[in-house]
Amino acid sequence: MKPKSNVEIDYMRKGGSILAKILSNLRSNTKIGTSENDLDLLSKDLCKSFSVTPAFLGYKGFPKALCISINNKVVHGIPSEYKIKDGDLVSLDFGVIYKGLYTDAALSFQVGSKSEDVSKFINTGRLSRDDGIKQAKAGLRVGDISYAMERPVVKNGYSVVKELTGHGIGYKLHEDPFIFGYGKKSTGMVLKKGMTLAIESMINQGRPDITEDDDGWTIRTKDGSLSTHFEHTILITDSEPEILTLL
Repeated sequence: MKPKSNVEIDYMRKGGSILAKILSNLRSNTKIGTSENDLDLLSKDLCKSFSVTPAFLGYKGFPKALCISINNKVVHGIPSEYKIKDGDLVSLDFGVIYKGLYTDAALSFQVGSKSEDVSKFINTGRLSRDDGIKQAKAGLRVGDISYAMERPVVKNGYSVVKELTGHGIGYKLHEDPFIFGYGKKSTGMVLKKGMTLAIESMINQGRPDITEDDDGWTIRTKDGSLSTHFEHTILITDSEPEILTLL
């Protein structure tokens, strides 16, 4: 990955800020009785209002703008007429293109009634992502991010989805390097100032095994257990990483 110029970084800051606002709005409107398609339509309207392009719509044939994955869906859920139920664990994954540059982010939360065990699981997914971000520093390596992400997941008795990864991001949605949610310290690509990465945690409450639906997109846990997805687009700087999609 080639480090970004100051102009490119400014564009990604702007795109990331817009994406954060869109995701915040989508979360606020994810309520009991709301359909997945309602949220998809809202995401498109919000993109128009902010003059950005939805990154996922048409990407390799994906039919919607928003990825919404509920309960045992891990990622890439295609919005449908399904209506959100009390207690559903909802993951929203969204990306935008601004001035030709991509940003990407995701979050998970429980709608309506909360349970202690699901809250602990959600918090672990968030912590996994955030611990990984802390290691995104110039001079460290991709493996340092992956190692940090895995630790809280294992500690709390959950599992990392091994087939899916974070990634570099910029003029393409997916660029090198790939960033797994597990790994060894001091391995992989050396991180440099100006690199932009999409660091994402995808973990299961049960076993790590996944399966793909017949639609060719929706990924589910094989054992039917819950899954969470947390992601931020970040910039590597001279010091602490800068989160470009901070909500």
